[in-house]
Amino acid sequence: MKHATVWTRLLLGSVTLLLLLPACGGGEKKQEKIEITPYILNLHLKYSFIDNFEDGLARVMMKTKTESGRETGVFGCIDEKGHEVIPCIYESVYMEPGGVLVSPKEGDNKLFVYRDGTLQEFPMPDGLEPQGGFYNGRARVHDEDFNYGYIDTEGNLVVPCRYNSADDFSEGLAVVEQNWRKGYIDVDGNEVTPLIYCNAMEFYNGLGCVQNEEGLYGYVDATGREVIPCQFESADFFYGDVAPVCLDGSYGLIDKTGRFVSATRYKSMGVCTSNLFYYGEDGLYGFVDARQNVLTPARYNKIDICREGMVAVAQQGKYGFVNEKGEEVIPCIYSRVNWFDQGFARVARNGRVGYIDKTGREIFLLPSNRFSSASRSGFGVFCFESGGELFIFDEEGNRLDSNGLETPDAASASAGSDASAGSSAAGGSGVVVVPSVSAPASTGSSQSDPVRRVEWEIRRNRAIEELARLQVKLIEDPNSAYIKHNIQTQQNIINTCNEMIAIYQ
Repeated sequence: MKHATVWTRLLLGSVTLLLLLPACGGGEKKQEKIEITPYILNLHLKYSFIDNFEDGLARVMMKTKTESGRETGVFGCIDEKGHEVIPCIYESVYMEPGGVLVSPKEGDNKLFVYRDGTLQEFPMPDGLEPQGGFYNGRARVHDEDFNYGYIDTEGNLVVPCRYNSADDFSEGLAVVEQNWRKGYIDVDGNEVTPLIYCNAMEFYNGLGCVQNEEGLYGYVDATGREVIPCQFESADFFYGDVAPVCLDGSYGLIDKTGRFVSATRYKSMGVCTSNLFYYGEDGLYGFVDARQNVLTPARYNKIDICREGMVAVAQQGKYGFVNEKGEEVIPCIYSRVNWFDQGFARVARNGRVGYIDKTGREIFLLPSNRFSSASRSGFGVFCFESGGELFIFDEEGNRLDSNGLETPDAASASAGSDASAGSSAAGGSGVVVVPSVSAPASTGSSQSDPVRRVEWEIRRNRAIEELARLQVKLIEDPNSAYIKHNIQTQQNIINTCNEMIAIYQ
């Protein structure tokens, strides 16, 4: 299932408004911790944006300019070693669980799937464009008249483009629409239900929620049989063995036979996890479990983001977090919060912004006026820009140097500037990171290795290209400390590459 509500991301090198939108989602795949190396840190200067990893790939963006001189971005993907497996040449890149959908500037979409370290491009029949990744071995496409169908993993059109709209497959069935009516088809295009419903949701936990012409909701099973008649004013997916529904203006949980699990009804209700549901009474919210046992009395003004088993709640305008047991594990002291992502959440309070873990430990909180942008990269480090300088922290709150190591001496050296700003980041102020290419100590003698030499030549050529681009930008903005910092970094990389090329001659 897909829950498309987000807190807008802060990109490196840009200033973006922060928007907090309500959502509830499921668990996330835990990312394997990756060693922080100089090469990985260098990626933060090469790319303006590094997203979190999904199925071994992370979306990245590089800034570029159009022919008219307008600054824009091009997208690609890197793997967990930092290799650019999809080049940064595309106008858009969409990460799908079933693949990666990219759109070149000329507008012809392409579909890639990355499996076991191999990137495969899927052929598109003439006149068709992909609309998403593969689900249950099928990917949505549309023809030139925007009629929808499905292709298989060989690129064959297995379900003709005959529908006005179509959803991704889930549990072997997909919702399709024709003449303003919806129903379900199987992976071969056979109708499992007639197309008679005003609305239908994707299959989840063995049932699909449908709405009839009277506007009432019920559920069908995988054979198309309406096992719970359309009788509810509103209904949601089944989470585990229960689903929240509304009958006669009040809410409760039903089981898969359609019976309410408790006689208690509420004015509102929603899902957080399969065993945690929120309810509303008189403008306040609390939590119940899947049997409607009250876990938390209604005392919160707002129930917000839910992810990784942590639910954002608000009291009197301040945010905190409740766990899957309904326990308030992080008090409501923050003015803004983001959802938890791989064990960390972005928060703000008292004019400071930073990250916390699930115990409420503040990794760091820095004055919000000290940096123009911040992000948590796909490599498990926190990055922010301050006055044109790049600062990086690890997940323990340690500031890192170019070798990915804690640098207390450098932290002390720069403590004065942060002290004047009132910083309370763990241990003092951040250390400016000037990423460099790691090289073995020179023995003064040549170590002939054509493969290694070519690798260093490629790195040098990339740095030379980046240096030329930065020098042009410096002409446009001669006072930019950030550009000057990046120029020095690229020059250091070029010098190191030249030394290594000489060693491996």
